[in-house]
Amino acid sequence: MILSGHSLDIERRRWKERGKKIVPREWRLCRFCYAYVEDPAHAMFACQHAKLVEIRQVFLGELYDTLPELSGTLDPTDVLKFFRDILPRREITPLLGKLAYDVLKIFDSSP
Repeated sequence: MILSGHSLDIERRRWKERGKKIVPREWRLCRFCYAYVEDPAHAMFACQHAKLVEIRQVFLGELYDTLPELSGTLDPTDVLKFFRDILPRREITPLLGKLAYDVLKIFDSSP
């Protein structure tokens, strides 16, 4: 999910598939909220789809238990910064991996 090769529209709709044209980046909107580009940062930390909010709350609880200094640092207006800040933290790699897996599972179950 970090290096692409996933099923989110930011990646998927840049490919030329059978009978489909490449879609400009700004048109690759989230299939749930239709408000923002469907990229990993949006999917994991911003989209307000109920299932995503639920797994995000679990993730954030575990993250803040592990790294209390990060508590309250998720700024909904700059989720990419938050993502970049937590990505190099090795102690939460398993948590982040589980979040990515769970998020992709939700997106993969929706057309």
